[in-house]
Amino acid sequence: MNLPDADATRRAGAILGGLVQGGDSIALVGDLGAGKTTLVTGLVAAIGAGDAASPTFSLVNEYVGGRLIVWHVDLYRIDRERELVELGLEEMLGDRRGVCVVEWADKFAVMPRDHLRIELAHDGDTRSITLTGTGPRGQALASAASAELLQPAR
Repeated sequence: MNLPDADATRRAGAILGGLVQGGDSIALVGDLGAGKTTLVTGLVAAIGAGDAASPTFSLVNEYVGGRLIVWHVDLYRIDRERELVELGLEEMLGDRRGVCVVEWADKFAVMPRDHLRIELAHDGDTRSITLTGTGPRGQALASAASAELLQPAR
């Protein structure tokens, strides 16, 4: 599916924000500038947890105050698998108090068996999004979000 601009990417995140439940895990995959953090901005706002920022340097941003905690993890600067233990990623994934969103999730085999994988790509100003579920919950999220993305923006 195409996302014509940053607003459409934020809308995709907002749609997800309305669908996620505690314990959900989302893998974000895409090149630099593909819109990963823009999508998370929409998700965090829809959950009611404020504004999101890229966790590239902090590695993990935690957003509280909404209906769920959002753990926004960025693996871009992680070089070795043993560094993942220090992040506490294992404790965040599947924690029923919130949702864990992992940028650059394809760098290491860190995601649980059942998760939503979102691939973002860009060609100039236009982006595309592909949603794939890897288990029952991930598939349900992919299906519901895809159906809503196909509806005209309100």
